[in-house]
Amino acid sequence: MRTDTPMRLGDFDEALRVYARARMRAANQGLKLQLAQVDESAAEVELARGDYRQALAHLESARRINASLGVPQYLAIAENQLARAYLELRLLPEALALFDAAVAQFRVLDMPDEQAWALAHRGRTLALLGHADWAETAFAAAAGLFTLQANGVGGASVALARAELALARRDAPAALAWAAAGALGYGQAAQAEGQARAAVLRAEALLQAGDVAAASVAFDEALAVARERQQLPVQVRCLTGQGLAALAQGDEGRARSAFEAAIEGFEDQRRALPGDELRRAFLSDHLRPYQELLRLAVRSGDATQTLLALDRFRARSLSERVDDEGPPAAPTAGTTSHGGAELAALRDRLNWLVRHVQRLHEEGDASATLSAELRRTERELLERTRRQRLAAPLWQAPAQAQAQAQAQAQAQAKAQEDGATAGDGFSLAALQAALGDGGALVEYGALDDAAGGELFACVVTQQGVSLHRAGAALPEVRAAIEALRFQIDALRNGHAAVERHLPLLTARAQARLARLHALLWAPLAQALVGCSRVIVVPHAQLGSLPFAALADGTGGLPLGEQWLLAMAPSARMALRGLQRPPVLARRVLALGASARLPHAAREATAVAALFAQGQAFVGAEATLAALHAHAAAADVLHLACHAQFRSDNPRFSALHLADAPLTVDDVETLGLRPCTVVLSACETALADSGHGDEHVGLVRAFLVAGAARVVASLWPVDDAVTAGFMAAFYRGLLDGQAPAAALARAQSVTRQTHSHPCLWGAFALFGAW
Repeated sequence: MRTDTPMRLGDFDEALRVYARARMRAANQGLKLQLAQVDESAAEVELARGDYRQALAHLESARRINASLGVPQYLAIAENQLARAYLELRLLPEALALFDAAVAQFRVLDMPDEQAWALAHRGRTLALLGHADWAETAFAAAAGLFTLQANGVGGASVALARAELALARRDAPAALAWAAAGALGYGQAAQAEGQARAAVLRAEALLQAGDVAAASVAFDEALAVARERQQLPVQVRCLTGQGLAALAQGDEGRARSAFEAAIEGFEDQRRALPGDELRRAFLSDHLRPYQELLRLAVRSGDATQTLLALDRFRARSLSERVDDEGPPAAPTAGTTSHGGAELAALRDRLNWLVRHVQRLHEEGDASATLSAELRRTERELLERTRRQRLAAPLWQAPAQAQAQAQAQAQAQAKAQEDGATAGDGFSLAALQAALGDGGALVEYGALDDAAGGELFACVVTQQGVSLHRAGAALPEVRAAIEALRFQIDALRNGHAAVERHLPLLTARAQARLARLHALLWAPLAQALVGCSRVIVVPHAQLGSLPFAALADGTGGLPLGEQWLLAMAPSARMALRGLQRPPVLARRVLALGASARLPHAAREATAVAALFAQGQAFVGAEATLAALHAHAAAADVLHLACHAQFRSDNPRFSALHLADAPLTVDDVETLGLRPCTVVLSACETALADSGHGDEHVGLVRAFLVAGAARVVASLWPVDDAVTAGFMAAFYRGLLDGQAPAAALARAQSVTRQTHSHPCLWGAFALFGAW
């Protein structure tokens, strides 16, 4: 029997056994090329089965072996295979970059068949990124090359890719036609994995066409085959399709069962992925069953189930990162957070580029060449770091994998004994107990539909959970947020230039805040009676709002002077924050990088001087090395410097210290105690909410690093006003106040002399009170 026959026929267990024996023989005989080929073949099996962790490890092993051989053809094939795995995991920009390089390389090496495969997968990536026309161009080129090579399987793969694109365009007839063409090509080649993909695409097209009965039967048939062949990704798609078909038929009970089964299968794949970056990307493409269960819960009016369904997918990767893995160990002196001489050199080059590009920008002499090199270097650093994580022991024993799965299931079952849970161990009863008397949590969510979507909120107190559907439409809320941001941006460059217009600008900003208060907070008033402390879990753009500054517009106090407020990315993260209070503020570490902000050194020095065990590093001494050397022992970490949020790549959002940028990835290695972090810089609270509301940015990074509370800014702050604001905040901490009370005090004091919300409402507290 040929070694690839079990794979083609769908007998994946036998295929892996064959490859394991082949790998052992190749290793014993020192046959590196054959070793790499076996790893690539095993990765194909694991991708089909949905064991992405093992697939990635096999592909990285093959890539490293081929790189050591120095044969460009084999290395190009390995890079293309890794790109395919990235595509399946929805690391789309990263996949596209690798496919672009592979297409060019295969063209130079005169490898038309491999070039065609790279083009086909490049087209799929472009389609998922929303570039339908470019995707079709890639499909046409791939189809032409496959025809020249008489490659029927390749042609079938292009047909299925075109079916996916037709579905995205909601062209069900075209999707059905392309799915049939793909099924024919894969059937003639007796290729099981492709036949399964064709079957599920046909079912999805039937459902989109409105032929629900036929779609339901097609999903059932495809699911039976996928279960027999242990094709977990196909099973998840079929189960999701079954749920949607059941909804269309009015069978909500069957729909719930199907969606729950789809989530269970998906979680089995997702849980094994190395690193929350991969988990975040993968979740973004599998939100549909979670969202449909949420929709059913909201429709039923069951507040508890709505909260649990909403929090089930919100900021999941963050909570897993801090609860399961904990923060990375702080690097020791003379090392880098990523390790390895090559990575260290790459980071040194990146730091030099950042400083050089910034200096040229300040001098009005920007360099497009250096800026382009900076972006390339960032991408290379991320990719090398990612690949370092992928390297892991291969050929995990089935018994070991089964033991790990059983341990996870037992842990979840034990957690469910505490009461209502989100299906993954989060306990509502524990949250209610932690909130205590007078505490509440407000978690916002949204239901998207053709009209634009509806915003709702769940309110949790010790007494119970309530669901509030005030009918606020998402487009209306977004418009109100944009109107407020317009008013805030009027003071973006300071208030001195608009001093004589300040009363009018203040009135306009207060009117916008009153509108948001009416949309977001007023409908919750009755549920919050008797509460004095509130944790807000925002939805998407609501994370950029200054909730403390919302007021009803009738002369009443802003929310921050009625309740102690804090923000959290999810209910489970709020519970973690409540169970992990910050240590008392005794040892204070303050850094002030003053090269671009002269006030920063004075501010850091003043903060440190307030505390008997205060320590300041300012000017040229405010370095990454100083931070790494002292941060782990700090009760309070105060960073006064220039900050930059990178919407194009949030992981390179940074605080700019004297010698280098402190990026999101750097922050995560600090190994902090449960301290309070104060980011006295511009826009440090900004984040990329993305799918699943992960809110990737500096605040998230400090929570991963171990901080209990983070104070960060929602927009650019005025230097002089911020100095007084921070003085009031730290007086509160010195008096023994919790961070939320100290922040409320600073906001109230500052508002008395600077009434525009831009000047006193920029800072928010994250974690808990």
